[in-house]
Amino acid sequence: MGAYERVYEVAGRIITIGIDGGGTKTRCVAVNEEGDVLATVTVGSTNINAVDHATVRERLAEAVVTVLSQASAEPGEVAAIGLGMSGVGRPEDARRVRQWVAEMLPRAYAYVDHDAAAALASGTGGDLYGVVVISGTGMIVFGVDGQGRRRRAGGWGPILGDPGGGFSIGAAILQSITAATDGCGPATALTARVLAHLKLREVNDLIAWTYNQSGWAHVAALAHLAEECAAERDEVAYHILAWAADNLALRAETVIRGLGLERERFPLVLAGGNLTHGDLLRHLLTLRLEEVAPQAEVVTPPLDAAVGAALLALKQAWKEKRE
Repeated sequence: MGAYERVYEVAGRIITIGIDGGGTKTRCVAVNEEGDVLATVTVGSTNINAVDHATVRERLAEAVVTVLSQASAEPGEVAAIGLGMSGVGRPEDARRVRQWVAEMLPRAYAYVDHDAAAALASGTGGDLYGVVVISGTGMIVFGVDGQGRRRRAGGWGPILGDPGGGFSIGAAILQSITAATDGCGPATALTARVLAHLKLREVNDLIAWTYNQSGWAHVAALAHLAEECAAERDEVAYHILAWAADNLALRAETVIRGLGLERERFPLVLAGGNLTHGDLLRHLLTLRLEEVAPQAEVVTPPLDAAVGAALLALKQAWKEKRE
């Protein structure tokens, strides 16, 4: 019998659920004992600091019920569930989420951590060791050393400070356009590119587009346009990405040195849409990180973060069982 079976005695199939609860959306997967993804579901944000608790609970329940239905599985077949959720930074928050899960899946082992842990696990095959740099709507750097000590930097949100995240890049794009329009900044290809992308006629139309929408995601969604214009040698776009890379690198260096990993060999996972799809930002960041931790192995996550959460739950369950 494998480790999974020794930890849990579950009749029939063995299912693990993984949840990656980000600030914009929540992905949920059902995985079988061979590691095959049986079903995937996406629901709204489950950030416990930005969404009321009743809604978070409802969305988690919707995700679990739907993914099990699509996988043609029963709740009793679920041996473990791993939840990596943004906003779960306090022990009482994790306890609350575990209580909700226990009501839905009373037989399942539940592991709750923040979403950066799931992202790290997606690059390490479920191991909590190494450092992950995430640039999505926001940003965060999270690390765990060989003794289990943790350190993080960033992740404060768009107003308190997520420099290098998608919102900060998108905001810099918009500000560069308005500066160019006012004549106090250099002309940039971003102006025409953004207007065309948003199907707007003139720069003044950006006012309504920006302020008539709630949240941060619509601004963050512009970040990829900096990559496009920088590839066409637009200096303003290049400097925006260089600024983002510098800020991500600074926070990564803080975490790496804080854990004493700068001379160690460890997985350095680059995650989030701006790094997995942004060639220039990733290149600039990698150059900086090589100076800080030359022995680190830069990794692109081969797995979805929700699958990482599932693997993390399995490994933590087995670890607790052995202890």
